[in-house]
Amino acid sequence: MKNVTKKLWAFLLCFGMLAGMAACGKGVDGEEPTPSPVVGATQTPKATPTIEPEIGSADVDLPYSVTLPDKTVLELAGIPQRIVSMGPNITDMLFALGAGERVVGRTDYCDTPAETANIPSVGTISKPDIEAILALEPDLIIGSIHFSEETRKQLKDLGIPVAVLYDSKNMDGVYDMIRALGELTGQKEAGDTLAEQAEQTVNDTIAKYSGEEYADFEAPTVYYVVGFGEYGDYTAGGSTFIGQLLTAAGGKNIAQEVEGWMIDHETLLEADPQIIIIGEGQAESFCATPGYEELSAVKNNMVVEFDTYHMLDRQSHKNAEIFVQLAELFHTQPMQ
Repeated sequence: MKNVTKKLWAFLLCFGMLAGMAACGKGVDGEEPTPSPVVGATQTPKATPTIEPEIGSADVDLPYSVTLPDKTVLELAGIPQRIVSMGPNITDMLFALGAGERVVGRTDYCDTPAETANIPSVGTISKPDIEAILALEPDLIIGSIHFSEETRKQLKDLGIPVAVLYDSKNMDGVYDMIRALGELTGQKEAGDTLAEQAEQTVNDTIAKYSGEEYADFEAPTVYYVVGFGEYGDYTAGGSTFIGQLLTAAGGKNIAQEVEGWMIDHETLLEADPQIIIIGEGQAESFCATPGYEELSAVKNNMVVEFDTYHMLDRQSHKNAEIFVQLAELFHTQPMQ
């Protein structure tokens, strides 16, 4: 039950297209679900090295401005020393950039890295506790998807600088988010480096499977599970970030023509994907749910679990890591 709720909330968090869903796709409502604990990874990604801070004592108090990806210009009095992160992907990237020690507040859903357990939570993303935020005396608040305009305005009116980095439609946008975070936190070099590392990883993977060895490669048909069960089938359409990532990694997304996030169950059965990608701990439930047992991927044991909650549904440098894993699966797994 927790796994599907967690999976669908991650989908909500990054793309904002659905309301909360209860266990195994068995319920939809308008509330933010209770965050679930982290499930142990079935596939261990390569660790991303933390980049050390580059802040010098001489320039901490110098004012500067940052132009965000949406062209908003944010004026800062100095390099932020007390940051409240309003998104799990933001928190992940702040720690990767070496700014984790300056994160003094987080949301209920910021569960990685492990150090976040010691950081006070200010509540949910869309309805945080404003008094709790003020008590932390932040000099910068960084939001992402589902950080409401109402909350943004309220905090700005209280004199707190607020930056919002919305979700991107492609990996180029993710690289821009990483670079923007680097600039916001006085870690420009670290941000540029982390973005370049992620981009190089993706480009190297594409190049690896573009060689003569894979000249006869035929993309396997792929289905990405967001939600399933009696309340409908939810997936990543071709125009979504995840849909584009699946295609770039070498898969043929059966939902390529889907607009939005819901696919007709009959369409899924007719497409009969060779590979089904699903979050950790959900494969057994999916395969046992009536209506999916006749799918070829189920019969051939090709319902494959990944840590999609942390590495794909959240837009960050970790997307490059799961891109490598997906590309390897699509290009090396013999299809039936």
